[in-house]
Amino acid sequence: MKRKFSRISARQMRKLPKGQIHEHLDCSLDPRYMLTRWYERGFENATIRFPKSVVLNWQAAQELRSARNRKGNGELIEKLEKRAARTYQNWLARFASKSLANYVQAVVDHVLPIMQDSIALYEITRKRIQDAVEDGHIFLELRFAPQLHTMGGLTLDQVMDAVVEAVKESPIPVKLIVCSLRHEGDKAVMKHNPVADLVDLAIRYMPYVGGFDLAADEHKYPGVLDWWLPEAERARKAGLKLTIHLWETDEPTATDLERLNEAGICRIGHGDRGDCQGDRVLEVCPTSNVVTGQYPSFAEHPVDRFYRAGKRVTVNTDGTLFTRTDLTGEYLRLQKYFGWGLRDFYTVNVTALEATSFDEATKARLRAKLDEVYLAPRA
Repeated sequence: MKRKFSRISARQMRKLPKGQIHEHLDCSLDPRYMLTRWYERGFENATIRFPKSVVLNWQAAQELRSARNRKGNGELIEKLEKRAARTYQNWLARFASKSLANYVQAVVDHVLPIMQDSIALYEITRKRIQDAVEDGHIFLELRFAPQLHTMGGLTLDQVMDAVVEAVKESPIPVKLIVCSLRHEGDKAVMKHNPVADLVDLAIRYMPYVGGFDLAADEHKYPGVLDWWLPEAERARKAGLKLTIHLWETDEPTATDLERLNEAGICRIGHGDRGDCQGDRVLEVCPTSNVVTGQYPSFAEHPVDRFYRAGKRVTVNTDGTLFTRTDLTGEYLRLQKYFGWGLRDFYTVNVTALEATSFDEATKARLRAKLDEVYLAPRA
């Protein structure tokens, strides 16, 4: 049931201090930047063909940019590029929302090819942090799988160096989470499981890296996987926070819960299935779950039910590209469909902050910022 509350406008919501702990770097690219890179690579080289209107509008804008009288065409160039970027993002989102397989394919065929050099990795990370700041973020955890960015010849350390360089320049505290992938334990698919290399990498790049994750296709490779646990334990002992993508597509099992308890894993990526998550922090991503078909609508998502039941809920985007949202958008939907207000947003932000890998001094400083805004006396 919705509660009575003082409505918060979109402008006010964007200004609210906020943070999130579950967002994938390779699912949060700026579509305009993507078109810039694909224009350089050649649109015809994409495995999934670009919509013709996107190509025509973008190429027309670039032809105007190169023309002698480009200064007089600034508004037209801006209009053409915005139109192309908007059409492209909508097309990608529609394609990805047809199935989880399509979602993965969109990342593989349209995102990863332009994230194989140091400049792109730095620029993409820097832009995502800038956008987060404009969205009111005061802290952020970004996750990604460095091994997916070595196909162009970069080493794991070179990948990490590029991303860390952008993190160092961030005006807000940012931590990275290194992801291993569920299919990497399948010997029929992988010649080499990089999980040990990834743990070594994550430890080497502490304190910029604060966590270690297991991501990818939960339905095909379900549960808490045996091969991942020993290396996860090594990461935990080194001081990294553990999180695992779980219960996004499959229901919790007794075996999952037993292994989570044994490994001391207290953060669940998504966790939108079942009611037996215990006292673990849930990295809930409502709009993403709707986009990938886990729930038919935002109004039917269990995030509010979990929150009202006292679960340790956090609110996250998962990624901004395919969801076409940001954290302000998530908050506006929570207000619209469930009547969430300032106290609720304060609670999920405090839960998220406490779950991060930031040092205690940083947490205290960020908590003070949340307290100052959310707990201020209201007229």
